[in-house]
Amino acid sequence: RIAEQVRRWVTLEDPFVLAKGERRHAQAGDIMVLVRQRKELALQIVAKLYARGVQVAGVDRLRLGAPLAVKDVLAALRFAAQPLDDLSLANLLASPLIGWTQDDLLAHVPRPPKVRLWDHLRRDDAPLPVLETAERLRELLRLADYQTPQALISWLLTGPWQGRARLVARLGSEANDPLDELMNAAFAFEAEHWPSLAGFLQWFDAGTGDIKRDSDSATGQVRVMTVHGSKGLQAPIVILADAAGAPGDPGDLTLDDDAFNLGIEAGRVRNVPLPPLNKDERQQRVAEAHDAAKVAAMQEHWRLLYVALTRAEEALFIGGSLNKNEAKKGVPHDDSWYARLAPLFEGGELDDPVWDWRKEWGRRAEPLPLEATTPDAPSAATDLPGWMVTAIGPEPRPPRPLAPSNAGEDAGGQPPVAPDAARDAARRGSLIHRLLERLPDVPIADRAETAHGWLARQAGDLAPGDRDAMLASALEVLEHPDFAALFSSQALAEVPLAATVGGIVVAGTADRLLIEETRVTVVDFKTTRRPPAHAGAIPVATLRQMAAYVAALEAIYPGREVRSGVLYTHAPVLFDLAPDMLAPHKSGLGTAQQSYVPLAIE
Repeated sequence: RIAEQVRRWVTLEDPFVLAKGERRHAQAGDIMVLVRQRKELALQIVAKLYARGVQVAGVDRLRLGAPLAVKDVLAALRFAAQPLDDLSLANLLASPLIGWTQDDLLAHVPRPPKVRLWDHLRRDDAPLPVLETAERLRELLRLADYQTPQALISWLLTGPWQGRARLVARLGSEANDPLDELMNAAFAFEAEHWPSLAGFLQWFDAGTGDIKRDSDSATGQVRVMTVHGSKGLQAPIVILADAAGAPGDPGDLTLDDDAFNLGIEAGRVRNVPLPPLNKDERQQRVAEAHDAAKVAAMQEHWRLLYVALTRAEEALFIGGSLNKNEAKKGVPHDDSWYARLAPLFEGGELDDPVWDWRKEWGRRAEPLPLEATTPDAPSAATDLPGWMVTAIGPEPRPPRPLAPSNAGEDAGGQPPVAPDAARDAARRGSLIHRLLERLPDVPIADRAETAHGWLARQAGDLAPGDRDAMLASALEVLEHPDFAALFSSQALAEVPLAATVGGIVVAGTADRLLIEETRVTVVDFKTTRRPPAHAGAIPVATLRQMAAYVAALEAIYPGREVRSGVLYTHAPVLFDLAPDMLAPHKSGLGTAQQSYVPLAIE
């Protein structure tokens, strides 16, 4: 009846005129509904108002896990964490996120005994609607493998499923606040814990968080809240929805243990909690404590009535329902707000289309012509910019930087070597590489002795002849006249490079880099035992790698000539790579870009 009364006001079927300030018809934002306790009644009032198309802001405080919008999102998360959870999957199917009707559930959910619902939905002979739903669920499972809880919730609400729009369309705008708080909870979890989906669900279920809405921001909407929560707020019209109820219970009792205050500092009193006691068991000091608590509860009862009465600016409506005992007598409790205020309303009963009858104290404002004010209506359509009417696409995931050493696969056909030989060759190449990094900083006269000692420490398990061969190869490279500049004090070793080339991030480490005023030279070491006979035989993978280095250096050092080379240390031989050899591979850098791709889920 409260919802119906409010509907009649805001639709001007039975308009209520506000007289303070500019005379106008009352609308949803002018109405505040107050309850004494935050129980089922407040939720029912919100639901009935919404069912009648009245804009309502929802209750002022509620448990985070209680709203249906949050339960629907959690059902999706529980399914993503455990696909064989039949109950969560059934809840997800019936939620606005998937949108199955009751007829759909009856048609597609029944299955043979001991068959999981997820297995039943993804069978090959399932009807087309079921197959389409199964594919959507697979997409959710794919993302759950590598997305954090917050990112997964964001995808559910604003991604292809458009969960927020669907939930608000079904449950009303009051679903927005719980969904926002759920996102905040996911952020809070990830700030303190490893962001696993199962961990978030366990953490959320163990929590006791509440949502407190800012009632001042509920413009144009009916506000439903407790009397205690309404302190400091006002509204032109206030409805006391449960004024016929008895005063609240005194609550749990405590006893001041001052008579036996042994071992406690002077001035401090120890409070001892008492279990529930019936009337015969409450004696002496316990009875006194009960009476004191009852008096305090009654004082609070009347203080809250004062708060409720003073919230109304123009009109106060007082009503309520009777419990079973009061209904037998046909009158409310003697100390209820309704019973105490009823004698103030003198005069006869007035007919009322919603309440059958009512009593009034005071005088209503004179009616206004219906043309004077109209109900809140959507404003006329206006031209909006494209970004406001375009759906938000999937959250961008930047690709992994392109590593020049992985710029392409070598499609050349060289005879394979035995696994042991390949392992030994890789180790030999690594040791030679490290020698070429270290020896240029060692005086020429000391290089052989220093290298012998280093190899003995790093590769003591190898035969002396193998170590001598590696040392000879490294020294031959360093002493070669064509390589003098690359291993001089002006050159740099193991230089990290990073640049953006055509929208692609290139990041890698150059073995040797020589930076001159007009030219930059980059060289990569190759330790293969079978170097190419000429530059035209260099593998394509190596050319792609050097093309990536050259492109990055051209971006880092604009205006300078960038030359590149490949040094095969086993020969040794240095190949100078002409620009025309690398040009075709520069344009193909994007095809080698690496990115994270979710795997298929079955």
